[in-house]
Amino acid sequence: MRTSASKLILSASAILVIAGCATRTREVIYTPAPAPAPSVAVAPAVVTTQPAVVVAATPPPTPRSEVQPPAPSPGHVWVPGYWNWSNGRYDWVAGHWESPRAGYAWVPYRWEMVDGQWQLRGGTWTPQ
Repeated sequence: MRTSASKLILSASAILVIAGCATRTREVIYTPAPAPAPSVAVAPAVVTTQPAVVVAATPPPTPRSEVQPPAPSPGHVWVPGYWNWSNGRYDWVAGHWESPRAGYAWVPYRWEMVDGQWQLRGGTWTPQ
């Protein structure tokens, strides 16, 4: 019986030794979050950029007649459709409603002859 008890103790000791070898520890490094940036109140900006110059060798087709759907709300601005030059041909871009921008007016797209070439101008908000 003594042998059985010795084998049991020896087996249990071996299991504990093996289990002790199999444990892993992880090092956890705490990095505090950066301090929040101070808040600053900023008025909303209206970005007015000049679009890239679009040039075509041939005049645009006659503008299409469009039916304006009802405005989403009073003050909305109708942006009429226009012919855009893309991939060597004219493509019609349908008109749509834009939200009003205080202190700005919409300048519609238009084609102008400049130095023997047709250039697409406008299509931007400008200060009033």
